[in-house]
Amino acid sequence: MLRYGPFAGVVGSTVIFALMHGINSIFPAAVVAGLATAEVFRRSGSIWPGLVVHFVFNLPSFLLMVLFTSTG
Repeated sequence: MLRYGPFAGVVGSTVIFALMHGINSIFPAAVVAGLATAEVFRRSGSIWPGLVVHFVFNLPSFLLMVLFTSTG
């Protein structure tokens, strides 16, 4: 989407990313993560730094999920 300019590329891909996560309580967090990963991609030109940002962003949720499901 960057062919339409940096703003359209970042915001457009963020909207698609967030919508793919659904309109629910996760949506605002998906918008923040989408903005971060889209901007990292735009600046680096590589998907790998964005993958790391996505992993770090999801890590606390994953750790809480593991903690609460393993103690049950």
